[in-house]
Amino acid sequence: MPANALIRWLLNTGRTYSSVGELQAALVEQVGEYVPVDRLWCGTTVLHPQGAAYFWIWQRDSPPRERELGYAHFAKLEESDSPIRRLKQGADHVRFRNPEGEGLPDVAGLWREGFRDLYCQSMFFRAAWMGGITWATRAQAGFKSEHLQLLSQLTPAITAVIEPLAREMVTGTLLRCYLGRDAGERVSNGQVRRGDQQTLQAAIWFCDVRGFTQLTAALPRQDLLDLLNDSFEEIVHGLHAHGGQVLKFMGDGLLAVFTGDDEGAACRSAADAVTTVQHRLAELADRRSERGLTTADVGIGLHFGDVTYGNIGAPARLDFTVIGSAVNLAARVESLCGRLGVSALSTEAFASRANAGWTRQGEHSVKGVDEPVVVYQAPQ
Repeated sequence: MPANALIRWLLNTGRTYSSVGELQAALVEQVGEYVPVDRLWCGTTVLHPQGAAYFWIWQRDSPPRERELGYAHFAKLEESDSPIRRLKQGADHVRFRNPEGEGLPDVAGLWREGFRDLYCQSMFFRAAWMGGITWATRAQAGFKSEHLQLLSQLTPAITAVIEPLAREMVTGTLLRCYLGRDAGERVSNGQVRRGDQQTLQAAIWFCDVRGFTQLTAALPRQDLLDLLNDSFEEIVHGLHAHGGQVLKFMGDGLLAVFTGDDEGAACRSAADAVTTVQHRLAELADRRSERGLTTADVGIGLHFGDVTYGNIGAPARLDFTVIGSAVNLAARVESLCGRLGVSALSTEAFASRANAGWTRQGEHSVKGVDEPVVVYQAPQ
């Protein structure tokens, strides 16, 4: 029986693939010996701060595709009739033969591409509906009854193989989202023991919203949260654009690092990020002002030095971050921004490596540092 052989393949060889896309391509090769498959779509809802669902498409003579659906787009799709919506509403399976289902945009699109038959079944993860699998063919005769029986028999095994891949993808995404890209990858790859750490040389970025205490007293809670989120979105976008790793948010503050073998390149990237972030924050202030909303000033402090990078905390609650006197100094330098009336300052250790036209602003005493610190201002 081909079903038994294909199920064995799925539960043995199929489980060795590291992504749903790779699995799809190999699966179609196996199934294609018995069923005329020209398209395989797999989609699942996901737990993600920005995305509601994820899907993968294998289609003959086309490059494989995968896509994340944001919450707004997903909600809009759920308002219209579709094979997946029917599955979610409880249909055991969904089948359309050309020209059936022309009133459904997804189905009509397949017919325009020359497909003749579409067969869909649900995926359940631990008894909860999570998505679906759809098969399509361009064969003139469509799927035969024995084809549909075989595809139906394979669905539980396909689901069993896709579930851990989907969960692993979501876990990795959440780790990167909550810990940062590099820290998330390290934790996902097994660096999880308390005390696992290394010493790095890094350009350290610390920034926070100036006058936040006053804003907290003046603004309703939701307005304050919206202001913070709007500001952080622009800052993180600028940091990521230049290779910065955001490690943590601390109330109204943010800690990030720029690393690499070339000290000058790391500092120049951080300096470029300052320019980008300042520009984006200025545009945000204009947009918010036009809507009559409160704006905020952000101070940025930068330093270059050695940091300890790794798992820090208690056995039951760890944080993957950087610590050290260099981190503290970046925060102290940022605290001078308000006093000097500027938006970004750095130490000499950073400015000399960045070589980006930062200007000396004299020596200043900062808390926790015995000697006065020479600071430099970002170009205006």
